[in-house]
Amino acid sequence: MTRSSVPQTPDMDTLRHELAALRAERDEAVSARTALEADLARSAEQASTARTRADRAVIRAEARALAARMGAVEPADVVRLVDLSGVTLGDDGLPQGLDTIMQAARESRAYLFTTPQPVSGAATGTTAAGPAPRAGDPAPFDARTAGARDVRAAAGAAGLRWPVAN
Repeated sequence: MTRSSVPQTPDMDTLRHELAALRAERDEAVSARTALEADLARSAEQASTARTRADRAVIRAEARALAARMGAVEPADVVRLVDLSGVTLGDDGLPQGLDTIMQAARESRAYLFTTPQPVSGAATGTTAAGPAPRAGDPAPFDARTAGARDVRAAAGAAGLRWPVAN
């Protein structure tokens, strides 16, 4: 064996320096991991808070819409007065338990609600309307409550002249 084929062993000072460098590198990695874990926990908490806020906003919006459909005079006031803490969002994104809370609010605070009025197609965005008037079915004419203009219009529609000249 020749001397060049045998690896040389480093001296103790070199090994100590390498060990110190490896320990410093390990300490940096541990502190970086701790910082990343703290960032991850903070991000998870922020995401949870944002999700909770979004869920509450959706529940309030759905409650306001349901209150309007139930005939609330001021739906926003109804939402402020009811306790929505028992309402949760299901997997499908729909609020669970909102119907019972709103029914209870309608029964206990009836002064906030009126009977819902049917709305026109223009208000709902649909063209659905009542049945079309049938030809030949004129509206009944009540002469006791009609004014002079109404009498003249009804007479003209019937083909008569009003007032009749003698």
